[in-house]
Amino acid sequence: MLYIVFYICFSLLLSSCATVVAPSGGEIDKLPPVLVFAKPNNQSVNFTEKEIFLVFDEYIQIKNKPDVSFFPEINPKPTIRIRGKSVIIEFPEELKPNTTHIINFNNSIVDINESNPLKNFQYVFSTGDIIDTCRLSGGVFDLRSNTKIQGSKVGLFKNKLVENFDSLIRKGEPDYFIFSNENGQYNFSNLEPGNYILYGTRDLNLSGNYQGGEPVSMPLEITIKDNQKSDIFLFIESNFSKEDTLNFSYKRKKNNPLRTGSVNLNFKEEIYKNEKYIGEIMLNDSSVFCFYINSNIIQIDSLLTGVYSFRMFEDVNKNKSWDPGDIKNLIPPEKIKNFINSFEVKEDWEIDFFID
Repeated sequence: MLYIVFYICFSLLLSSCATVVAPSGGEIDKLPPVLVFAKPNNQSVNFTEKEIFLVFDEYIQIKNKPDVSFFPEINPKPTIRIRGKSVIIEFPEELKPNTTHIINFNNSIVDINESNPLKNFQYVFSTGDIIDTCRLSGGVFDLRSNTKIQGSKVGLFKNKLVENFDSLIRKGEPDYFIFSNENGQYNFSNLEPGNYILYGTRDLNLSGNYQGGEPVSMPLEITIKDNQKSDIFLFIESNFSKEDTLNFSYKRKKNNPLRTGSVNLNFKEEIYKNEKYIGEIMLNDSSVFCFYINSNIIQIDSLLTGVYSFRMFEDVNKNKSWDPGDIKNLIPPEKIKNFINSFEVKEDWEIDFFID
């Protein structure tokens, strides 16, 4: 009898051990790591340490160590190690004295499970008595469409000649650089006052330098003293872009010829008096009709119903084309003005639209 009871109990024990119940799943972690301790503290002055310890609230990893940037550049490069929840940065040699140093992690610190990035994290310190506090911010735009661009490289060259800009962006490394965020914005902080060349580009082939055919801006010479703002506009150089001959004859679509209206475009005297501007009517980011602005009122008939936008540019060489820039010869692209307000064409309506 005891044998039977023992056998039943042993069988139940084996059954319970063999039955594996999956743990109940919790919510997916969507939070980035949080810095809980730094030695020395962020924003330290009179820095003399050989190492920096950064401790986070969870296990982390550096997703791409080459994305971690040191400004100004440190040679030989510091080493970066991961130990559990910590990042350890070691400096092989003494740092430049009386200098503000910025370690920009460029979203490279992520948690080990879900790879949530710690965005825009910087560690700043000074080997002198003060930390530089100048700031520079702005947006990065596509010059033609006026839309903001995410992931553009925005760089600063300090105390360089603008005449060497083409060589600098093809072969050199900027003194500072960051990337525009998901809203197309960039933000430099802790800059040293002085003269800089500001520029933007899209590093499409990940070469680290500008290559012909990639979007690029003209160089902007700026003097940074405090907090400043400057927008950047990217274009494809004239040597690598297709000729952009404009449509000066509007053809109404035949599939629905009755649903049309007209618009009277009203211009100020300074726009039309020299007859140097070309106006362009846009529908869903596509050019519908172009015309020289040579009168204070220009009527466009038989436009299909819809919501339109307007832009204009200065046709400097009168070739009926928009000409992009040439950074080697420092020739800027022809100026484009995109207007925020739109106008709606309704069937059999005539409307007025004022260009300020």
